[in-house]
Amino acid sequence: MTRQEIENVLQEPHFQKIIKETDFYFLKGQQALNNWLELEVTDPMREDLIRLSSDYTQFLEIAEVNPEMEKIKDKLFEIIAYCDNRAKDKSRYNQYDNGRILADASVRMGNWIEGLVKFKFKHAEITGKSILNAFNYLLSPQDNCTILSDNYRQMVSVNLLNKDYSPSRFIQDLSEFFDKYELKPQNQDNYTYLISSLVYAFRTEWIEEVIGLMASDGTGWQEDATILEAKFEGLIIWNSKKPSGGQKTLNFLKEKIKDGQSFPLYYSNKGHVQYKANIVDFAISQKELSDKKWADKNIKRYHANFEDYKDDNKKAYILFLAESIEKISPKSISDFKFFGKYSKPTQDNLSPIKEIENDEVIIKPESTMSNNIPNTALNQILFGPPGTGKTYHTVNEALQIIGVDSSSMTRTVIKDAFDKKIKEGQIVFTTFHQSMSYEEFIEGIKPIEPEKDGDEVIYRVEPGLFKKLSIEASFDIAKFRKSKETAEVLDFSNLYDIFIEEVQEKLINEQEVELKTKSGGTVLIDGISQQGNIIIKHHNGTRTYTVSKARLTKLQAAIESLDSVSNINDEFREVIGGSNSSAYWSVLNAIKQTTKRVNGKVELKTFSYSDKVEVVKKMTKEDFNTAKGKNFVLIIDEINRGNVSQIFGELITLIEEDKRLGKDEGLKISLPYSKEKFGVPPNLYIIGTMNTADRSVEALDTALRRRFSFTEMPPRYHLHGLQYEFAGVKGCQILEKINKRIEKLLDRDHLIGHSYFLLNEEEQQSPEPILLDSFYRNIIPLLQEYFFGDYAKIGAVLGSGFVYTENESKEADFATGYENEDFAEKDIYQIIDYRPNQSGSRYIQPEMTFERAIRLLMNQALEEEIES
Repeated sequence: MTRQEIENVLQEPHFQKIIKETDFYFLKGQQALNNWLELEVTDPMREDLIRLSSDYTQFLEIAEVNPEMEKIKDKLFEIIAYCDNRAKDKSRYNQYDNGRILADASVRMGNWIEGLVKFKFKHAEITGKSILNAFNYLLSPQDNCTILSDNYRQMVSVNLLNKDYSPSRFIQDLSEFFDKYELKPQNQDNYTYLISSLVYAFRTEWIEEVIGLMASDGTGWQEDATILEAKFEGLIIWNSKKPSGGQKTLNFLKEKIKDGQSFPLYYSNKGHVQYKANIVDFAISQKELSDKKWADKNIKRYHANFEDYKDDNKKAYILFLAESIEKISPKSISDFKFFGKYSKPTQDNLSPIKEIENDEVIIKPESTMSNNIPNTALNQILFGPPGTGKTYHTVNEALQIIGVDSSSMTRTVIKDAFDKKIKEGQIVFTTFHQSMSYEEFIEGIKPIEPEKDGDEVIYRVEPGLFKKLSIEASFDIAKFRKSKETAEVLDFSNLYDIFIEEVQEKLINEQEVELKTKSGGTVLIDGISQQGNIIIKHHNGTRTYTVSKARLTKLQAAIESLDSVSNINDEFREVIGGSNSSAYWSVLNAIKQTTKRVNGKVELKTFSYSDKVEVVKKMTKEDFNTAKGKNFVLIIDEINRGNVSQIFGELITLIEEDKRLGKDEGLKISLPYSKEKFGVPPNLYIIGTMNTADRSVEALDTALRRRFSFTEMPPRYHLHGLQYEFAGVKGCQILEKINKRIEKLLDRDHLIGHSYFLLNEEEQQSPEPILLDSFYRNIIPLLQEYFFGDYAKIGAVLGSGFVYTENESKEADFATGYENEDFAEKDIYQIIDYRPNQSGSRYIQPEMTFERAIRLLMNQALEEEIES
């Protein structure tokens, strides 16, 4: 590390940004941590946090259903998003455009959460020096640095600084080493981050470590292991040989575990790696296994006895506790550099890895349907035959889009989280049908309930569900942007609510509420309507006038000073149309007087839809272009059952990604009823489902096909819930046999979905009752629909064990004048029903059972079995 080398590195953009930054480089992280430390919590919440902090999975589950805990989770996740490059949902919580973070610490999220709780309440010592070092750095950057790992600090001291490692003197030793280079960032708080970054830039001069292991294994067992049931906290995998490098390798890995980190165990096959286990602990003896207390957790493949880890030929030398196993895009072994003299693994060897080049791409298991938000299409349709899990997967997909990782949740918790977001309005679920209209979906003229008895029914333009959701999504961006225009509308809304509260209190106490008019007279407030509008009348008068909040908001935005209004009739009419101008002037003037009585910042409240509309109207292209609001999701089930062109109308163009608000080609159009300008925000996602048995993709409206991405949801035969055995074959084989026959007779749009054959662990112990019920409730009715009652084809699919043929050779009892020979002979088919006491039960043939019918379906001979 020469002066010239350092000067060259300092010219790089990253280092120049650190040097020129006038604020503390991680100010947002510092503020987030201080907000957490200063947050007041109740004693019960403190106890809950301490208890849950040691159980990350339960903490997430509680946060999904407890709004208060969810807010705390968001605060903690934001802090972690500034500390660790591997932080969960970092792109959502890290507010820096360049996503700056302290370090690539690879500390487990559960350890971060536990550390933050301990750091706040001081009830226990923090496990892992990296965590404590990160927090101390954020609070006091000049006295700490972003070399978080204690193991790294020791290597830097010995190999770079040429000093014995002293934790208490490390920052001083590091600063003294760089004094000779006279580095001067504009903000002194950034000095230790600058020199830490330089240390990492020259890491080859000091680092000596093992960051993971690689095994050679092409047996393919890892594919099923990528899907770990939610009830398990991890799984055990083992190897028959110790890692190359022996105790030295193990010591490096132990330091990582001790620091709260995990390390990867890659599996290679034929020159490539495609699976990775995330190891969070390991043991090499019975004593270590007993000391780990893994028995206290729900771990798949766990045995208390070390000697039980074996197969026919080998026994375990080392046990690994894997948090998960992931499939990655094929990665060449040449991307890996191995520690010391060691090379790629052969047979059962475990080779130590010191460095990995090029990023890896995680391939999520199909069961999770997870997508990274940046790569998720704004408009997508999941299509496939009945029973393939389209609607089921929209729940997971919608949660993923709004930032909820459901991969480790039970189905019950997932459904609770989904229902919660539905209730909050962040997810909207609807089903298209033949009578669905533009007026219901976008906007239409609808009758409004009268304010008072005896009043006439009036008609008003009302927004549909898509327009409402678009406004909500846009408003969320506005809240994040907090522009001056947004603040003005929201402040007026608050003042209006305060004014209403004051008026209602006076009316309850039977006090007269009198307002001044522009002409110097007065009017009275007669009451407040159910919609929150103000009812005005004149002294001794009987006629009343409604002053609406929505119109007042428009006047407030358009007229800066009421004193400047010379002709209220003309000027008010220009803004809000026909109205009682005197009544509107009186109320608006009274609200402006309320402003003078309210000191300090007005507390935010729940805003009405009309408030939000006014805010959205004032939003600019820049507001949408820098959108960081929450994502919203519209789920349209059975999208192909409605007339999409008619329902969307002119908005079918606006949902395109490049036509969304904020884009260079973003569009707004005037709606036909309200005449308001309207566009679709960039944070509104649309997920449709389509049953191909109703209509094929090819038959869809061209406009729809062009604006949506399509994801096929075919039957999946490899699922664990289909691997049970019945009638001598697996459930997946029965399903596949049926579908091959259907595809031959019809097409792939009319297959049978896997959900009708899926069984849980308990049901797999005795599959017959569930299968029997599914055949007659789901499968046979679908086939009757597919083949329009052509029972010969149904028989060709299911076999003679399910379809009984009655030959029409016997005399039929026709009406007088008609003879049997007048009609051609035909076969009559009946569905054989193996359920007890059903009309089709009388067609069951001797010795036949449901199990034997399945054997016939699979073309298995029954002669020997029947004879026996």
